[in-house]
Amino acid sequence: MKILCLHGFGTNPGVMKRQMSPLIKHCDPTWQFHFLAGKVECPAAPGVAGAFPGPYLCWSLDFDALTTRAALDLIHEAFQSEGPFDGVFGFSQGASIIATYLLEQADLYPDRPLPVRFGIFCCSPPIVTADQAYIQNLYGTLSAEDIQRLRSAEDDQIAQLPDPVRRAAIMLLGGLAATEPVHGKPYSHFLDRPSSEIPCVALPDQYAARLSIPTLHVYGKDDPLSMQEASILNGSFCDPRWRKFFKHSAIHNLPRSPTEAKEMVSLMEWVISQSQRSRL
Repeated sequence: MKILCLHGFGTNPGVMKRQMSPLIKHCDPTWQFHFLAGKVECPAAPGVAGAFPGPYLCWSLDFDALTTRAALDLIHEAFQSEGPFDGVFGFSQGASIIATYLLEQADLYPDRPLPVRFGIFCCSPPIVTADQAYIQNLYGTLSAEDIQRLRSAEDDQIAQLPDPVRRAAIMLLGGLAATEPVHGKPYSHFLDRPSSEIPCVALPDQYAARLSIPTLHVYGKDDPLSMQEASILNGSFCDPRWRKFFKHSAIHNLPRSPTEAKEMVSLMEWVISQSQRSRL
């Protein structure tokens, strides 16, 4: 069992290995965890710099289509050169970017099986797409006045945006606020751009592709509300017959307590068993 693991924003594979250690001690010893590193250097996530050596990495620092595309290309290269993989395990931005990759594969090749049989997505921010057609469909019809509302990032202005842009903007701003301790940039850095370069959140009722594999969606009960909502929303892209959610007590982390770690591993085992059954 070979699982591709993608780290969070402002960390690296070494950090993720430590995060996963309470889980791995309860995992089947035949499971092999392969850790992929992002290529974009960035500031360290809170609490990381003093405990782990750098470099500190991310998959995209600007969250726009261009840099998201570069991250997707990196993941695709890993599948080609280091795969095949049975499943994926993503934490935070790593969960979001691997979900973006798998959704794009499902969209581009609807008649092919996905390149993995299961997915585990932990503490995921909103899924930001590199799909230019989707971005054009969402932002391209906005009036100049609505573009200014979007760029303002002000609640009363966002509330006046037409649906579904309003919902996508609320999710985007929540994600930007939650990750601000790492990127350290004002909203204007991400929004004061041509509309085609503004980060664009994929919404399940606007993006047709689905992940037809067993999935586990994990988040902390004390995570920022926007992050909890993103994890739940991202689960909507997945088949409800083979989808599980798990809420634990750690704050934007993986379970630390032995009881919760064992519970999560049990759910991972369920997801893996369902993935094997679905191929019979």
